[in-house]
Amino acid sequence: MPLEPRRRARAAKPRVASHEAIDIRTADGWSLRADVHEPAQEPVGVAVLAHAMMARRSEFERPEGAGVRRMLVERGWRVVLFDFRGHGDSGPRAGEGGRWGYDDLVARDMPAVHGFARSRLRRKRPIVLVGHSLGGHVALAAQGTGLVGFDAVVSVAGNVWLRELEPSRRRWLVKRTSLAAVAAVCRRVGRFPARLLRIGSDDEARDYFEDTARFARTGRWTSADGSADYLASLARVRVPVLQVVSDGDRLECVPECGARFVARCASNEVVRVARADDGGPPPDHMGLVTGGRIASAWDRVEAWMRRVTVAS
Repeated sequence: MPLEPRRRARAAKPRVASHEAIDIRTADGWSLRADVHEPAQEPVGVAVLAHAMMARRSEFERPEGAGVRRMLVERGWRVVLFDFRGHGDSGPRAGEGGRWGYDDLVARDMPAVHGFARSRLRRKRPIVLVGHSLGGHVALAAQGTGLVGFDAVVSVAGNVWLRELEPSRRRWLVKRTSLAAVAAVCRRVGRFPARLLRIGSDDEARDYFEDTARFARTGRWTSADGSADYLASLARVRVPVLQVVSDGDRLECVPECGARFVARCASNEVVRVARADDGGPPPDHMGLVTGGRIASAWDRVEAWMRRVTVAS
């Protein structure tokens, strides 16, 4: 009786990089638009990218394809980037009926995105939050109050304007004056018109800026009802935290302020950018993400993400 020929082993289907657009629903019913980018190989982990104030998720992309998102995908990370409520495609926006405060970002948006990222994991993999400015301090507030459980946090120029974190009296006066002016505009217009003033891609809600003005006025970074002390909660952030600052950031997050901010976390490191890769001046606050001139600093960030999570 002839032997049956051996069945050929089915070759594993090769992975290819892919992209998926999704909506993430928050506990209070807001729909957050997000993109999931898969690497061509089995992912080493998940990087959740959270954008800055008056910005949107596209800040992590560059027209020529050299943005932070692409770099992380090419190095094997699954990337989830999203728009906070009222920004980008997560409408309604300010001026279109959208209202939100700082606590909405901490207690609703960040937990929803974190939960989604965890739900997509088929194997145990680390989840790292990479937050620029607003995205960084919102993530640390949520992590410290136990609302999320990222395995590491990269804060890119994340800093809250508080007097105890600002060593310069002159800069503090500028900050207080700026916040007072912004609050006055919000009360008059009903929102902060960043697009009209050409200082951002997205307007900010009045309630949000009233919260930030309250932080500076009272010296307390807390929830609106006072039940959560975000500043004190930083001491309960036990995961590794990396702060990226630039000498070209003259106000929003000067290096001294950024270092003071993350120093309250149990495990923290600081990457300070003194010049661009081409020898030119260091990037400003937004240029840390959008400028495309500090690839070496982002190399250090990605290496740190692997060192503190993937290799452990």
